[in-house]
Amino acid sequence: MKIVIIMAILALLAAQYASAQGLKITEVDASVDYDDAYAYRLDRNDRKDSVSVPIANNSNIDLDVFPGSNVTITTRVENELEGDDSDINGVFVNVIIEEIDDGGDFEEDSLDFDLESGNDYRFDTKFSIPLDVDAGTYNVILEAEGSGKNDLDYTTELRLKLQVRKQSHDMRITRLSLTPSVLSCDRKSKLSADIMNLGTNREDQIGLEFKSSSLGVSSVERDIVLESSDEASLEDRTHTKTYNIELPSFFKAGTYPIVINLYWKNFVLFDQKTADLIIRDCGPAVNPDEEPDVKVTNASNLTHQENGQAEKSPGQGVVIAPRRDGSNMDFFLIAAGGLIIMAVAAFIILGSYRKSNSR
Repeated sequence: MKIVIIMAILALLAAQYASAQGLKITEVDASVDYDDAYAYRLDRNDRKDSVSVPIANNSNIDLDVFPGSNVTITTRVENELEGDDSDINGVFVNVIIEEIDDGGDFEEDSLDFDLESGNDYRFDTKFSIPLDVDAGTYNVILEAEGSGKNDLDYTTELRLKLQVRKQSHDMRITRLSLTPSVLSCDRKSKLSADIMNLGTNREDQIGLEFKSSSLGVSSVERDIVLESSDEASLEDRTHTKTYNIELPSFFKAGTYPIVINLYWKNFVLFDQKTADLIIRDCGPAVNPDEEPDVKVTNASNLTHQENGQAEKSPGQGVVIAPRRDGSNMDFFLIAAGGLIIMAVAAFIILGSYRKSNSR
């Protein structure tokens, strides 16, 4: 009896060992891309924006990660089993960054997939680092799980570290609103922008500008104070600027870009974004179900009509009316008109002939 129990324990341990060895994370790559704002402040050659991570617990994902960065983690999972019936089915990858979202986790799962013996699968996970994240090191957990023959579970796990850093000077345009962004008869809109201090330094000479020469928009606010992101509340390190746009009814239709500039020390460009204001000609909205049969085209569109259609030709306009085919009344009127014209012509000719004979 003791021998049976010992053999069962050994079998269980062997199964667990097989489970640990059957499914394995064999490769991890990571990359980061940045908000457009970094184009004004960071030399791209100095960034660590991609890395291959050592496959060992507590390895560092050695990237330059800042608030607002987009981090992509690529996980390669392989079926290392050999022999018959060694497929692993229903495999999925789970990636977790712990406590990075104001104390909450970021978590993403892959879709289920099957792995035959010796095959591998790569799964990309993309996370947007919060703007109000605290600087520090965060745990990243990679898990893969599947099942094989006799419902044996296969699992593997890798624990990594991700460091988020902050710069001393880091201001961003974090929200942009143009409402409405399309104008027609009512030519009024409101532009609003939020800026935020994401850096560790207090800033007291921030400039924010709305500019569009074509719209006549030129509004600058200077000496804005933004408190340090390490010490102040969200309200104290955020500033909002609004601007009311009102245009005359005769303003030409088109698309007009409005540039939003954020300046450090009031004059050094630090961030820039663009909002497009679309202006359309004012006119009544046409319901297709109530569209009239007679249409007036714009000049320079149409000139000749035939069978209810028109050919394009510059310089003239035309009214297109529906054609009426097969009408007996139309035929009768045309024929009657022709007879009347012929009778009048005959009467004139006969009168002229009589006058000439009477002479």
